[in-house]
Amino acid sequence: MTLGEVSEVSNEIIVKNGHVFDPVNGIDGDRMDVFVRDGRIVEGVNEDTAMVLDASNMLVMAGGVDIHNLT
Repeated sequence: MTLGEVSEVSNEIIVKNGHVFDPVNGIDGDRMDVFVRDGRIVEGVNEDTAMVLDASNMLVMAGGVDIHNLT
């Protein structure tokens, strides 16, 4: 299922093939899938009904903030 094929709103999302950064868990750019249910990262979701976002060649991280500041 892709974003264009969703017929009803799903509370589950699969972010596929992204380069994941999670320093707390020692993940440093590994290419992997991230599963989200009700806005929280979880171990897995129903892959038949979840919305799939293709994150190929993209960075995936929770709470990334650009601290660049022009003064």
